[in-house]
Amino acid sequence: MSSHQLFIHLAWTTLDRLPMINLPTKTFLEDFFKKTAARHDVDIVELAILKTHVHMLVRTPPRLDLPRLVQFFKGGSSFAASRHPGNVLGLRWAPEYSATSVGPRQLDKVRHYLKKQGEHHPGDAVEEPVRQCRPSTPFRV
Repeated sequence: MSSHQLFIHLAWTTLDRLPMINLPTKTFLEDFFKKTAARHDVDIVELAILKTHVHMLVRTPPRLDLPRLVQFFKGGSSFAASRHPGNVLGLRWAPEYSATSVGPRQLDKVRHYLKKQGEHHPGDAVEEPVRQCRPSTPFRV
């Protein structure tokens, strides 16, 4: 990728903002978005996936058909995720999306905003399961 500095903050919601994204779907979407971005020479700088919406900060090539890229992200993921075995909720996106250009000086602020989405929308965070660690052999003193 060239040394250009074109950054876009994308955001979109599930249909009627219903909580359609569970942990298996979130995991699937992370992988799907990364692969889709790579096919279009786009870097995902930051990604926040919640139960009801997605925020994505991307670095794009100078010539990019943004509506087409969003169509690949939204349409492709909806089709594929709804057929994914771990998705019991189905996945449908609202038709609209937000795309805001981000200057290099704003990057840290926007990245921080995306990283804190779980705190900003505590009821929408997709929770990781709590795992307990047990030693494989007993400790001896």
